[in-house]
Amino acid sequence: MLLAAVLALAGCTGDDGKPAAGPSRASGTQSAPTPAPTSALDADPAKAPRDEAAARTLIDEVIADPALFGPEAVEATPYESDPGRWSVLGDDCVWHREPLPDGVLATLTRYFEVPPAAGKGAARLVAVVTVHRTAGEADWENAGMLEEMLRCPEQQLGAGERLTDLISSASYYGDSANGYADDVLRESGDYRGAGAAPAPYAWMQMRLGQVTVSVSVRAGRGYDMTEAQDIGREAGVRMLRRVVDALGRDGTGGKSGEAAAGAAGTGAQGKGAQGNGAEGNGR
Repeated sequence: MLLAAVLALAGCTGDDGKPAAGPSRASGTQSAPTPAPTSALDADPAKAPRDEAAARTLIDEVIADPALFGPEAVEATPYESDPGRWSVLGDDCVWHREPLPDGVLATLTRYFEVPPAAGKGAARLVAVVTVHRTAGEADWENAGMLEEMLRCPEQQLGAGERLTDLISSASYYGDSANGYADDVLRESGDYRGAGAAPAPYAWMQMRLGQVTVSVSVRAGRGYDMTEAQDIGREAGVRMLRRVVDALGRDGTGGKSGEAAAGAAGTGAQGKGAQGNGAEGNGR
């Protein structure tokens, strides 16, 4: 798994701060252990999208609508991005849009707002679903994003908009509390708009097979970081359940269904690698 390799290269440590120990050698003859599952999704190969049309159909089934964020959320303007392009973090740590690479079948970004109310400012929400040609290419995307997390502690979104003081973490399936997604990437920090005070910013991306889903939250005045993280996590997990329903074997709902249901309530904070962050395919 590429994400696990990047975590190792990043110098992950055990809970005591020392390098994590490898498996010990046992004497004598032992039977081979049963291989651990490598994916959280019990996928039905016949349901896997193999062309752009099938990928767009899946995205329509999975991607968030305002109701998924709660009764206060509304569509922003614009509501959807150009589906032929996605966001890329440049070597200069500035985000820009580029045409989709060959390894991506389809992607879509949607934008939402929670209007000011009860002493809180407006919150800006972004949901993204991307379908890759293969699970390996989706894994490669997440591994590359993890490297970006370590490279760009501060990122430029647009004119006068920045993400600063970014802290990130990553976990793969079976690591810590992650029993619901093949990979999970998270980041949090401050969003700084032109002339505005810093506001909590949180992002989470999860992968199941060839599909990644992500949510970012730029909270307004009166929100704290925990609230911003909860909004993103709960919406992301709900989209992940839709992936399970769409691609899992009939009668099983995929292995991740039950675990994903608990992820929203537990916080699902894998240990992963701690570092500086990057956001996903939508800001």
